[in-house]
Amino acid sequence: MRRIRWVRYTIAGLVVGFVLFVAGFFYQRHSTRQEGQVRLAAVTAHLDETDPRWRIDDIDADRGWLNDDQNSTLLIPRFKAALASKDFGPVRPGPNREDVFIGVPPNHVLDDEAAAALDAAMLGNNAALAIARSFKDYPRGLRRYPITPDWIGTLLPGLQETRWVVAMLDTEAERLCRDGRPGAALELVRGMLNAARSVDGEPFLNSVLVRIAGDASAANRVERILGLTTPRGGLAELQSMLLAEADADLFFAGVRGERAGIHLLFTNLQSGQLPIGISAAIAGAPGSIKPSAADHVTDWAYEPHLAGDHATYLETVTKVVELRQLPEHQQRAALKAIPVPPKERGTLFTSLLFPIFHKVHDAQLRSRAQLRCAATALAAERFRQRHGRWPSSLAEIPKDVLAAVPLDPFDGTPLKYVRRADGVTVYSVGQDEKDDGGNVQWDGDIKPGTDVGIRLFDLSQRGLPSIPRTTNPTRLFPVPDGADDPGTQLGPPPRDLGPS
Repeated sequence: MRRIRWVRYTIAGLVVGFVLFVAGFFYQRHSTRQEGQVRLAAVTAHLDETDPRWRIDDIDADRGWLNDDQNSTLLIPRFKAALASKDFGPVRPGPNREDVFIGVPPNHVLDDEAAAALDAAMLGNNAALAIARSFKDYPRGLRRYPITPDWIGTLLPGLQETRWVVAMLDTEAERLCRDGRPGAALELVRGMLNAARSVDGEPFLNSVLVRIAGDASAANRVERILGLTTPRGGLAELQSMLLAEADADLFFAGVRGERAGIHLLFTNLQSGQLPIGISAAIAGAPGSIKPSAADHVTDWAYEPHLAGDHATYLETVTKVVELRQLPEHQQRAALKAIPVPPKERGTLFTSLLFPIFHKVHDAQLRSRAQLRCAATALAAERFRQRHGRWPSSLAEIPKDVLAAVPLDPFDGTPLKYVRRADGVTVYSVGQDEKDDGGNVQWDGDIKPGTDVGIRLFDLSQRGLPSIPRTTNPTRLFPVPDGADDPGTQLGPPPRDLGPS
């Protein structure tokens, strides 16, 4: 009897313990959810006070309107319809589809295979080229996209075609240089910049990256035009255009847009308009992938943390937006100092979505450095054409040619300048933030020990014959007597389209 009573007590204790455990578990879920909602309410209230038009509808409305006869984005569908193929991009024949400019120094003409690839790419594209050329007369663009409830799945039609416009103008500029028409080639750079600017104000980091890529192509094209030829007209106008584009606020406008878009995603997840779909969100398309049983369990476990993760995301990205107030050369270190939330259940989305900001910010600083170096290189070329020699320093360039030496976005000091055996280099210290003596490369890699810049060549060193192709080129230019060996002399190809 006593044993039976003991068994009953044990069972009752286990049942009570289990009930208490379950009650505590669900109370913890409730408390976590409530705590997150309180934090989220405080964060959104703070944003409403400090940045009242931070939501996506307000950001989109603040972009304003543009008349059709001024809107460059309306050229994109016409350009796409006129293309002779489904895409555009001159590549060498073969399975690797290698970019024709890879490993080609800016003062050497292309080899016969690469030149033939350019002509093949342009075959049948006269109508598309005419439309691409017209971008030079359209400095502004405005395009709106139907925003999906999950934000991440929003389609951006026309964005890839914008890159093709830049690539086609770049290709035609190369052919014009080959034909001895540098002024016409330089004019196409205006179209390249305007095509890149057609995505101005779009609240997507993908749009920011496309603009950065277009800007990089334009800067590299300037270097190659000056490396192959001697243009006489249009240098001052393009110089001003490059400097203006370098000062455009790309990164922070994109970050502010992404903050608003992910806020929309979180809001729709919390309201039930979207299934949580963590696995699908990781794949970049929440709500579009059929979840497995394990996915349902993961979503159920994460649900109480949703509001808190939402709050953490807004708090963290707002810290990024606030870096806009700092001088540009201080922003990079400050961005790195913002703690990245750990990859745990309560900060799952934030930890997944945050790291891209570092990459995009670095890309913008690099693009700014390229644009300012290209503009300063044009000023140095104008000085050379006026005086028959290179300036001894950038400070020697008269104010009517270069009002002030642009600042290096990586260290906040004026851009640097060095004489070489075959010309001069205008450069920024680049992402390693060290002055490597103007060691500018053009193989597309970003390596420690290299700078970002534009090489200008003496007249005798322009338009040199093509060089034999090699899988691992090393030295392409002589080293001045007494100078330290700067190492491999390769760097971003003139049509490098940047991160994708």
